[in-house]
Amino acid sequence: MMRRITRYIFLTLLFILIFGLFSAEIRDPDFWWHLKTGEYIYQKGALPETDPFAYTSLQKDPVNPESERIRFILTQYWLAQILFSQTYALFSFQGIIYLRAAILTLLMFLIYRAIRREGIGVALSLVFLVPAVMLFRTFMGERPQLFSFLFSFLLIFLLEGFRRVTAVSTGPAQSREPLNLNGSQRVSFFCRHFRISVLFYLAPIPFIMLMWANMHGGFILGIVILLAYLSSESLKLFSKKLGPSLPARAYKFFIVTGVTAILASLINPNTYKVVPFLFELESGAYKGMIIEAMSPVSLIRAGFYEPQFMIYFFLLALGFLLLLLHLNKFDLTVAALFTGFAFMSLYASRLIPFFVPLALLLTARYAPGILRRPLQNEISVKMRAIGEKAALPATIILSVALVILINNADLFKNGIRANKYPEGAAKFLKAHRISGNMFNPYVWGGYLIWELYPDYRVFLDGRGLIGEVFFQEVRILEASPKKFEGIPEWKAMLNAYNVDFILTFSVGNFTGRLVPLIPALLNDPEWHLVFMDNISLIFVKQAPANEELIQRFGMPKEWLWNEVAVEAGLKAQDYGWNVNYHLTMGEALLASRNYPNAKQAFVKALEIDPGNDIARKRLDLLHSYGY
Repeated sequence: MMRRITRYIFLTLLFILIFGLFSAEIRDPDFWWHLKTGEYIYQKGALPETDPFAYTSLQKDPVNPESERIRFILTQYWLAQILFSQTYALFSFQGIIYLRAAILTLLMFLIYRAIRREGIGVALSLVFLVPAVMLFRTFMGERPQLFSFLFSFLLIFLLEGFRRVTAVSTGPAQSREPLNLNGSQRVSFFCRHFRISVLFYLAPIPFIMLMWANMHGGFILGIVILLAYLSSESLKLFSKKLGPSLPARAYKFFIVTGVTAILASLINPNTYKVVPFLFELESGAYKGMIIEAMSPVSLIRAGFYEPQFMIYFFLLALGFLLLLLHLNKFDLTVAALFTGFAFMSLYASRLIPFFVPLALLLTARYAPGILRRPLQNEISVKMRAIGEKAALPATIILSVALVILINNADLFKNGIRANKYPEGAAKFLKAHRISGNMFNPYVWGGYLIWELYPDYRVFLDGRGLIGEVFFQEVRILEASPKKFEGIPEWKAMLNAYNVDFILTFSVGNFTGRLVPLIPALLNDPEWHLVFMDNISLIFVKQAPANEELIQRFGMPKEWLWNEVAVEAGLKAQDYGWNVNYHLTMGEALLASRNYPNAKQAFVKALEIDPGNDIARKRLDLLHSYGY
């Protein structure tokens, strides 16, 4: 009894620690427009038919009027968005942080229970959980996809539970229950057991799919999972091959539940039109500009050597190896799910979080016998004895570690990630109203919607409602020099949209390079710098309406090099392996004649990339200056 209590305390503390690991500051750029949309829907009592937040939005895509993209994004996430907005209304940002942590901790608990259900002991199950926690720490954005992460594995957890229970309860030789029952008692026991399994494992599935379909478009993966199970179990039952099949009675319940759940998922604002939209999204040029939509192979080739990719490729290789080694125990259902999710995750890195829990479950199922808990296994018995003796000390150690970590580590944080969003620029705009249209980068659009609507509407945000506007934003930031009616294209586009002020960062979030628009504005006398802090700049256009603002807040544009240097240094803290941040910092410091610090930046660049020619040339130049 004491051992059991100690184990429960240990697991409780451990999952509190996991909850703390997922309780980081608000950091996802798409969170903000979801939050504002939820507030808008709640206040209006209806889903938006047109976009209220961006002045560049139209009711239909001008390039592809038949596109369902605009309606889909405006309406598909409504339930999750209302949940976010009401959580924020009641508990502010801390409520959002804890909601995210609760969803991901529940997912970790489901993974743990699924592994335990495969016969793996407590200690090894927790070892299996480590890569899951590490990976989801990098995919914990505060947006509706959290519900897709949870519901996709919950679906597999329930379906696998039903398959397991019905396999056990339909044959005395396989039953885990005592067999000292007569025939009628045994039939009665199995009927009760089967009814409970239907109620516990199958009955929730249609409700899960209904809720999921109104929270995130990822419910399509739920339909894929259900179809994979239905088709695989049907083939196994009728062919009598390809792995253990469900008993006939269980199969009927399985089919009815799956079909009902798929039909329930079509009760959403976009009904069946979600499917053609996803095909449209995958074939569009806009998708190729989204980092998370790129293949993990492409990202590795581009130099993104991040831990989540290492974990993913290890589990991918291990999973396929285990399937090959256990061909004698081939199960079409498991093989179809694993290979399907493996290929999807290889296609787009944002699908990796859907693959990893399944890969861990497969690893636990097909792991070598020494990892299991056969009671007659001498090694297992010894390991169990060691575990029982270590339980109390481990609980005490974990308790102390938890207290220390809470006080000193990245646990149970609150508020917004510092230097992530243009908070200072938003305050400036609120305090000093600038008339006219704003140009802003895509990645900041959501935050600016949250902070500035209805006083300002954005140029573009993470929804990317009009694909052509997204590509125009790219050409403006890149200061496209192509001539249009005698002026550079970037300037012609700003004129076409009647842009009166520009709020932007100066250093690319992924490239680490200076945004080309910055030197273009620096050299254009029509644009004036009126605000800068550590991460943002505001330029206003020369116009009578802006004269007073320019006189009050205008500053020498050369000062922007200080902002560039600071911003590059801050972003280098997150992407220290990218030499470009240090090169950009050095160039900005060189332009502002801060030679000693410029030298340090170029030296750091050489430490990261010893063969970097730019850093060497700049150091030679600084040496000629006497530094």
